[in-house]
Amino acid sequence: MALYRSVRVGFWKNHKVLEEMTPEDKLFMLYLLTNPSTTQIGIYKISKKQMAFELGYSVESVSCMIDRFVNNYGIIRYNETTRELGIKSWGKYNFSRLGKPMVDCIKKELVEVEDKSMIEFVLQKISNLTVRSLYKECIGSSENIGFDDTYHDTLTSRTTIRGQKEKEKEEEKEINNNSHDLMGGSIYGYGDKSIKNGKYSREYKDKNGESFKKPSEEELEFARRL
Repeated sequence: MALYRSVRVGFWKNHKVLEEMTPEDKLFMLYLLTNPSTTQIGIYKISKKQMAFELGYSVESVSCMIDRFVNNYGIIRYNETTRELGIKSWGKYNFSRLGKPMVDCIKKELVEVEDKSMIEFVLQKISNLTVRSLYKECIGSSENIGFDDTYHDTLTSRTTIRGQKEKEKEEEKEINNNSHDLMGGSIYGYGDKSIKNGKYSREYKDKNGESFKKPSEEELEFARRL
């Protein structure tokens, strides 16, 4: 938690502040920029009840102001689930001076953000290249955690299918070899053939002179599947 926050005098000349904001809105904006829960990255956890207590407003009034700042002005985001608040213009004014302690602080606070879309939201107004790279790096690492593994699954599936086909070919080859040994001739008909009625007979003779019939395609298919 910082001991103080700086607010530029240009705040009072901003066209939204001058032309659109009510006195309550101006107070609320200054509170969002300087309250004790603010962080170095412009994203911090704070509940509506805490804001109401510190401002002296009701929770309903705070809810209305948050809704106005999110939907009408578009200058903040608030996550009801994580209770995180992000200020869009934060990076425009708060990263003019950088040193190792501040860089380390920024890295630490970025990692602690639960709603990563807040980081991208605040990143829009950051002009400092070093800080921009830190925000982008954090967004990139968060995307990698939940990356779409469709390609990996497809590759694995293809490898598995290819392996199954190779296994089937090996099994078919083994069946053919076994059939050759058992019958004394190839199941595809390499053996002694006789001719009956002008056509080749399906009767074969093995090396011992015993007759056997060439198996049909259905029988061969059945043997392959065994």
